[in-house]
Amino acid sequence: MKEEKFQTDSSSTEFLQKFTYRPFEGKFEPRWKRVLYLMRFELISTWRKSKFARLLMTITFVFSFFTIIITALIPFGNVVAMRDALNESVASYLSLSPLITPSSGGISISVGSLTGLGILLIMVIGLAGSGFFADDKQGKVIEIYLSRLSKREYVIGKVGAIVLYINLLVLLPLFLKGLLFVQALGENQLNYLDYYLGMISYCILISIIIGLFILVLSIFVEKRSYASLIFFIFFVFGSIIGEMIRIGIPNSEILLLISPSNFLVLLAYVCLGDYDLGVGGGIFTSVELNLNNGVGLEYWHVFLVAFIIILILTLTLVYKIRKTTTEEL
Repeated sequence: MKEEKFQTDSSSTEFLQKFTYRPFEGKFEPRWKRVLYLMRFELISTWRKSKFARLLMTITFVFSFFTIIITALIPFGNVVAMRDALNESVASYLSLSPLITPSSGGISISVGSLTGLGILLIMVIGLAGSGFFADDKQGKVIEIYLSRLSKREYVIGKVGAIVLYINLLVLLPLFLKGLLFVQALGENQLNYLDYYLGMISYCILISIIIGLFILVLSIFVEKRSYASLIFFIFFVFGSIIGEMIRIGIPNSEILLLISPSNFLVLLAYVCLGDYDLGVGGGIFTSVELNLNNGVGLEYWHVFLVAFIIILILTLTLVYKIRKTTTEEL
């Protein structure tokens, strides 16, 4: 009987070894690929759901095309005027008003900014980005994501997706407009490499700042509609209130940084290397603003504020993710 029992146990063990404990013959995917998959999924799904964004991009390209044709027929006369037009086209793309413009003595014509789509672009970015965390919380799918990803990888994937999405709406149109404008005037593209690099650096910085701000709102509020509304109110009314404060204290150049709209414009100019600007509310009134004269507001102040904002938003997002349980997310 003992021998028979031993044989039964042995056969049972052999069965488990044969059908359960088999060696893994597949391939483990690197963890960074999982992050890329999350970024790709978020980017594609957000783009598919953003019908208004696709319509807005079409309108932007159509208006920009006709604007480029018109500006190509204008005799700029010198390279400085062309640079002013190109720089202003980048700086005014997300601006709510043409308050800050180049002031170098040349003709300044903003390429494609006559469409006035800055407020609509901000609205689209806010609506799309506000659901990155809020939708996951409402759909109770964060547990599914965290079964394959760590919290850090989950956040990196979300940040990467919103940065790519913003650049799809900002960098791609601006880059194509710049290429077409320079080509229409018969200029050598290689002479404008610094312009393209400055544009790319600006778009990367604002996509990180705006993207992180939207994600922080998205993870703190319950619904995406609340996050998008807060983002829109902050940008629009923050710009209005900031401009009112600046007008009330006109001698303080540093107050230009209070308005989100003015801050993005200044960041564009300093990334493009244009420090000689004019500030005013009309065509015939303008106050000189030099960002590299050692007095008042300097170009490095703008960069410093940008990096401080990125640092604060990053630390806030990381703290919220680490201190929040999966159920609370």
